[in-house]
Amino acid sequence: RAKEFWERAGEDFQKARYNLSALDIEQAVQLWIKYLIFLKAGDFPKTHYLDKLFNELAEVYESKNILEFYREHSLQFRGLEDAYITSRYFPREFNKEEIQKIIEFAESVFKFLEEGINEKFI
Repeated sequence: RAKEFWERAGEDFQKARYNLSALDIEQAVQLWIKYLIFLKAGDFPKTHYLDKLFNELAEVYESKNILEFYREHSLQFRGLEDAYITSRYFPREFNKEEIQKIIEFAESVFKFLEEGINEKFI
């Protein structure tokens, strides 16, 4: 499902539906983290808060690298959470440049998690 949200985020971005793109990007990141937790623990936290998800991810993989990554990028993660909340519940309008930055950040999160799967914390 994370891949589907990511693909839809790109489609929404191309069609200048920036609010939906913000929502889809956050969902892709959130669901990817939940998937990784599920792989190791057989279940995942029923929360939308990325700090809680990263704490759980770090705990199940016994990795300080995960927490360090989250702490280094905590403002961006808070922004991603805000993008999810505001695009879903409030009349906040995103512009192309904002979404481009959110996409770049999400790509760095995916890269970190993929490298972790292949090398560091599994």
